Amino acid sequence: MSFPNGEHPDFVLAPGICGIGSDRDNQIVLSGGGIAAHHARLEVDGRGLTLSVLDPRGHTHLNARPVREKGIVRLGDVLSVDTVQIVVKPERDEVIRTAVPSETPSSADAETRARAIPPKVVLRGVSGAQFGRIVAVRGRLTIGRGSDCDLTLDEPEMSRRHAMIENNGDGIYLRDLGSANGTFVNGVQVRDAVLHPGDQIAFDRNRFLLEAPGLPLRGELAEERSPVHAPAITQTMQAVTLPDPIAGKPKPPPAPVAESAASRNEIWWLIAAAALIGGAIALLLLFGF
Repeated sequence: MSFPNGEHPDFVLAPGICGIGSDRDNQIVLSGGGIAAHHARLEVDGRGLTLSVLDPRGHTHLNARPVREKGIVRLGDVLSVDTVQIVVKPERDEVIRTAVPSETPSSADAETRARAIPPKVVLRGVSGAQFGRIVAVRGRLTIGRGSDCDLTLDEPEMSRRHAMIENNGDGIYLRDLGSANGTFVNGVQVRDAVLHPGDQIAFDRNRFLLEAPGLPLRGELAEERSPVHAPAITQTMQAVTLPDPIAGKPKPPPAPVAESAASRNEIWWLIAAAALIGGAIALLLLFGF
């Protein structure tokens, strides 16, 4: 959690509950007449980050929208506690990869390929004048203040041609088009960036959530995925020499037990006895004794 105006040192959220308020028992202690003793709290668990407002009389906003009770917080969100702004961002800016491949040449073939890419990548407005709007990213989407852009954002911090989002089928990339202020991805100011589903992209006051069903999330690599089922073992394992826990010496595997002559004789006696009993029963049935 970063404080752009320096009201508090940056704070790293850990799993559990983080209290925000003016009282000293909070994890984040803030001063100000509009900040309650126990103003709000953030809870980090396996589901993500949740904001709970503890004092409804206080002013609490998430991306400039008032929160009365609860709200879901994502990376890149701006939490306002009275007049104190808090940016929720990754612990390290380096997690946002800024090395993007060279731009796909602008040609008829590239345009044909872009039209063939299904509109499975969209931007969903989560704050600002574009709140609730869904914008499909088919191939290339130019963003800026100019009327010739695919997505026009008439904001003071926007350049005429600000940035471009490219969906070329191999990945999703943010490319700067010579903007004056850059773009924020998950609260980190960048020029170019590799994008992933769930990323929040901020252009001045307009924030968009990138949605791309089926594509891996940030940090979710194929080699990190564990198989759902363990492979079946079909080959026979050889005997392993184990250490003797008492003597500390290798203990050979037990030798197979040889079949004794007495055991073989007992088996033949059982077979003979069963044959005699079977013969006696047959005679009784035949002669009616």
